[in-house]
Amino acid sequence: MSNNDRSKLNRRDAMIRGAQCLAGIAVVCVGTGVAGAKAKASRDDFYYQDEPGEEGHVCTGCINWAPKSAGKYGADSGDCSLIDGDVFKNGYCQGWTDKTSPIARKAGT
Repeated sequence: MSNNDRSKLNRRDAMIRGAQCLAGIAVVCVGTGVAGAKAKASRDDFYYQDEPGEEGHVCTGCINWAPKSAGKYGADSGDCSLIDGDVFKNGYCQGWTDKTSPIARKAGT
């Protein structure tokens, strides 16, 4: 076997091992939820309450809130991108952000 043949085999082996490593990393990331997973905070972290805020702010007026058909509060339940678990549509937390604000409109909402 010439030196040229040996270097081709070594490069080929390196490419195969590299591809195997990348595939292994992808499997681990998907299996553990690392790819795109975002942990949400607890209700206490954002001082969530089931009542409106001082200025009448409620979850339905927040950019982080999305309605859902059923949950802890029945048809009044929603999902929050900040807080883990169901939130009440008339609830409030310190993460409240007006969905009609210029920043929200710029983000495409």
